[in-house]
Amino acid sequence: MGLLSSSKGLETASSRASAATLNDAQISLSLLKEAMDGTNIPFVKGVAGVAVEVIKIAQSIQSNREECDHLRKRTTSLLVVILGSFKGKSENAIPDHLKIGVERLTTTFHEVLAELRVVERRVGKQSVGGLARAILYHIDNGEKLKECSAKLEWAMREFQVTSKVDSCLKDLERHEELMKGQDAIKEQMREGQVQIEENIKVEIRDGLTEIKDVIKDQ
Repeated sequence: MGLLSSSKGLETASSRASAATLNDAQISLSLLKEAMDGTNIPFVKGVAGVAVEVIKIAQSIQSNREECDHLRKRTTSLLVVILGSFKGKSENAIPDHLKIGVERLTTTFHEVLAELRVVERRVGKQSVGGLARAILYHIDNGEKLKECSAKLEWAMREFQVTSKVDSCLKDLERHEELMKGQDAIKEQMREGQVQIEENIKVEIRDGLTEIKDVIKDQ
């Protein structure tokens, strides 16, 4: 009787945990969709659309929940970084190396999505393949999900490096513009100094001429 009660208690706790995870995932999706509506850049919307599909499947798989939740959170984090990097920007203002970075991300998300669909199909077959097959699928699915998370981890680092390069290039451009501005100011100051010296010379010459005229009159 005690074992049965404990078993029911664990099932209840597991159900509550799954419900909390699902609610968290739904909130994440809702916020991401709002963020996606804030950009009109086609290739950004494209990669975001694939990422959202990854999140949906990851939260729907009823096996390997820990790995699925980790993958979902990793995907959400990466998508937040992507959307934040292009917020308020127009397509024409985005440099080619960032566009290439997004293309690579899109490819990675498609690869992850394909792996997730394989896992999803396997989970559907676990209940009809016997215990041994279910265990093997569970182990193999866990490895696939970890590999997917590792791919996204690498993709995030690569994109952050690309974004950092873009930021450094912009800083360099701003520095060069600042230096040009300083050079222009220096040139204006030099020209102003030259003009002041010329004015002083003219005033001195005029003053000497006046003195000579006064001396002659005396």
